[in-house]
Amino acid sequence: MCAWFCIGLGWLPILVGIFMGMSIFIPYAISVSLGHVNAGFPYISDTGTYIPESCIFGQLLNMTAALAFATMYVRYKQVEETTKDSVIPSGGRWNRLSLVLGSCAALGMSLVANFQELNVITVHLIGATGCFGLGTLYCFVQTSVSYRTHPHFCTQTTYRVRGILSVIALAAFISTMVFASLANAKWDADLPDKTKWDKDHAGYTEHVVSTVSEWILAFAFLSFFFTFIREFQKVDLEAQLKPSTYFLLMGSGTSGMYS
Repeated sequence: MCAWFCIGLGWLPILVGIFMGMSIFIPYAISVSLGHVNAGFPYISDTGTYIPESCIFGQLLNMTAALAFATMYVRYKQVEETTKDSVIPSGGRWNRLSLVLGSCAALGMSLVANFQELNVITVHLIGATGCFGLGTLYCFVQTSVSYRTHPHFCTQTTYRVRGILSVIALAAFISTMVFASLANAKWDADLPDKTKWDKDHAGYTEHVVSTVSEWILAFAFLSFFFTFIREFQKVDLEAQLKPSTYFLLMGSGTSGMYS
């Protein structure tokens, strides 16, 4: 167990998964127990709309966004470092693009955390679209990078799993957006807020399809980060203190991860 989880920076994507899970399930449990949302698959952000769960949701999701950005930056440096002296096509442009997409997705996640849907809906939707939409693109770009560097720095199984998770994320993202639009088109403006969508309300079926798709999308992202664990075991951080500058250097444990 320790050999799998405790080497290098393998703990970093694990922390992303832990904090993402806590940011989803803790606010969900609180909001359902207080009657703020219905128990049957609300939107994830619905569970972080009201006090006190909104405070917990925001704090945990901000921490998740920071850890996700750190993971994506380490991944970027890892690919750059392990392929810089190799004749293998590293896909440098794709690697840089993935960092840009991942950074924007992490920012979107932070916007979702800090701008609740019932308070600042426009910013909340921009953040959610950035988080899920750009996050899905990040998965595809990283899959491309993984394919370009296999079998020397990534196993065939790993890039195939990443490809499958990327397709699941894309399908779930499209389903979330399409069925959310259909549900909102049927919503009666005179009814209570949308965090308490009941079976008797028009558009309920479309609403449930949309929310279930969002949960699937979230777990696809979580699973995608977990695929970095083994590769991150080959990465270490080293701190060097110099007279005027403090440097953080990252090194790879081996010149090639896999043969």
